[in-house]
Amino acid sequence: MRSDSRSASLAVALALLCLGPLGPSVGAQEADSFNADAFFGSASGSESSSGAAAEAGATGEAGATGEAGGAGAYAAAPRPSGLSFSGEASADFLCAMSDPFDSELRTGSYMGLSSLRLDARGGDRESSKLEASLAVKLAYGAAADAARTAASAVLAGVPGLAAYLFGNEGPVMSLELKKLYFSVYTPFADISAGRMILNYGRGTAYSPVDLFSTVDSSGLQLGRSGSDAVRVLVPFSNFSGLDMAATVAGAPEDGVAGFRQYGDAFGVDYGVSAFRDGGDKGAGEGGTLALGLDLKADLVVGISAEAVARLPLDAEWVPDAGRAVYSLMLGLDYSIGGRLFLDAEALWNIEAGDAAATGQFPEAFNAFASISWKPDELGAFDLRGFYHSDGDAEAVLSASRSVAAGATLAAYAIYGYAGASSLSFGARLSVAY
Repeated sequence: MRSDSRSASLAVALALLCLGPLGPSVGAQEADSFNADAFFGSASGSESSSGAAAEAGATGEAGATGEAGGAGAYAAAPRPSGLSFSGEASADFLCAMSDPFDSELRTGSYMGLSSLRLDARGGDRESSKLEASLAVKLAYGAAADAARTAASAVLAGVPGLAAYLFGNEGPVMSLELKKLYFSVYTPFADISAGRMILNYGRGTAYSPVDLFSTVDSSGLQLGRSGSDAVRVLVPFSNFSGLDMAATVAGAPEDGVAGFRQYGDAFGVDYGVSAFRDGGDKGAGEGGTLALGLDLKADLVVGISAEAVARLPLDAEWVPDAGRAVYSLMLGLDYSIGGRLFLDAEALWNIEAGDAAATGQFPEAFNAFASISWKPDELGAFDLRGFYHSDGDAEAVLSASRSVAAGATLAAYAIYGYAGASSLSFGARLSVAY
C-alpha cells in the first residue's frame, strides 16, 4: 500500500466506517433469524430433510408403504425450504481532527453514518443453498463530502456525472451487493457461482496466498471483500480435498484462476496452491503465476504461516523466476481463560529482481496486532493496529456493551498516519435482527 494511495483510502475510510459490523456475526444471528415460511405458512418440508427424501417425494414414492397412483403420486415436489433473513442496522456519530492538533491551529469536522445490512439464505442446506447480502449506506456531513470527492475522482472522465448522481450537498446514499451466490452439493463435488467471499489465507489481516479478497480495515472489525467467481470443491475426505476457483472477468485471460489442494498431516492443516493472476500485468505481459503454501497448527499457541512466490509470465505464459517476488507471513494467536485474546502477524515482501511487490500490502515489512478483552458476556474492549515500513500506521480502540437484546452501544477512537496524522472519536448504536 503506497503512501499516496493510503492517504486517500484513510480519508474515505471514515466515510465507509459503517461497513464494519460490531454486533454478532451472521452465523450467530442465524439461530434467531426471521423465517419467511414459518411466518407466512408453507407446504415445504423440514429443512433437515435430505436430498434423497426430496427425490423420493418428486418421484411419488411413498416410503415403506410403496403405494403408487392417485393424485399424490403426481403431486409437485415440496420446496426444500424458504428464505430466512437476518442482518444489522447501525448509526454512527464522529468527530474527526487532523494534524496539527494545536487547539488554535487544528481543523476538525463532524459526520454521521448509518447503514442497513440485509442477509438472506434459502434452499436445502443438505443439497443446495442461496445466499445474499445487501448493504445500504447513508453518509452525512464531512463523510458525505469525502464520498463525493472520491466519486468525482473516479468519474472525472464524465463531467457532471458525480454531481448528478450524488448532488452537491446533503447526505449521500450508496448500495453494495456484498454477496449473491448459489451452491449445489453433489456426491462428487460442491459447486458455487456468483459473488462470494473467497478467502484461502490463514491470517487474520495478512494472507499473501489469497488472491481473491482484500481486507477492509475501515470498520471496527476487519472484513473481507467479495469476488465474482465460480468455485468447485472436490472432497477427498472430511479433512482434505481439491478446491478450484476462477473469477469472472471482462476477458478470461484477465481473471484469477487455479487450484488449492488442502489437507491435514501430523496435526497440521496445510494448503498448496497454484493460481494465475491475469490482472497483474505490471511485471509480465501474461500476468503472474502465484505458487503458495499455507499452514495452521494449534500448539501451546496458534501458529499460522504462508509463503508465496509470484513469478511474472511473459506473453507465452512462461514464468521468469529471476524476477520473482516472495512473500512470507507468520502469525501467532493465544487466548487466556476465554476472556483475553491476543493476535499478532508479520508480513515480509522480498523482491528478487526488478518486479515490484503488488497486492494490498506491498511494503517490504508489515505488522498487525490486536488485543481483545471480554470481562463478561455483555462487554468487550478491543485494540488493533497496523504498521508499514514506509512509516504509515493506523490504530483503532473501541469499547462496546450490550444494552438490550440484539442492541450494542460502542465508543471508539481511530488514529491514522499517512504523511499526516488524523484522529477521530465516535459512538455507534447497532441493532442485530
